Amino acid sequence: MKRKFLTNTYLRGVDKYILMQFEDDSLDCYTVIKKVNSIDKPYISTHTGKGVCLLKEGYYMVEYLPKNEKYGIRVFLDDKKNTISYYIDIIDDIGIDYEKGLYYDDLFLDITIDKVNDDIVKVWDEDELQKALDEKDITKEQYDVAYVTLKELLHQIADGTNKYINNNHKEYIEKNFK
Repeated sequence: MKRKFLTNTYLRGVDKYILMQFEDDSLDCYTVIKKVNSIDKPYISTHTGKGVCLLKEGYYMVEYLPKNEKYGIRVFLDDKKNTISYYIDIIDDIGIDYEKGLYYDDLFLDITIDKVNDDIVKVWDEDELQKALDEKDITKEQYDVAYVTLKELLHQIADGTNKYINNNHKEYIEKNFK
């Protein structure tokens, strides 16, 4: 299992950025908003087979870490705050390190939703989850919870019922990112 800190995760090539983290009682989550100010070169994702720019100067990330769920959602937005992509980590636990900030323990299994290319939904790293179980890095219970969470999320995505995905991210940034 990998521990990931929201203050410095997913900033490939980013030299300068603004970060704001806070607790949002209305969404029952912790939130981190990042704005990229300087990057060595744009980060192009090929998750869908088609290149999609996820990080570039002026782009944003909104990361929702629900308090009572087994996932975290990262939203990539362009400089006009249009949603480009979602990256959902299936997780075991969340916490706060008072020196490093918010973190989650990643259970390897991921979902991506590509908003640029026809809302393509993909599941990633099932092999890594299986390997973690085989090597006893995670328990059978954690493995099972990861798949239950995956199934619930895929259902919510198909039905359009996930409140974090449905949130108006542009308005959310404009309201909360000062």
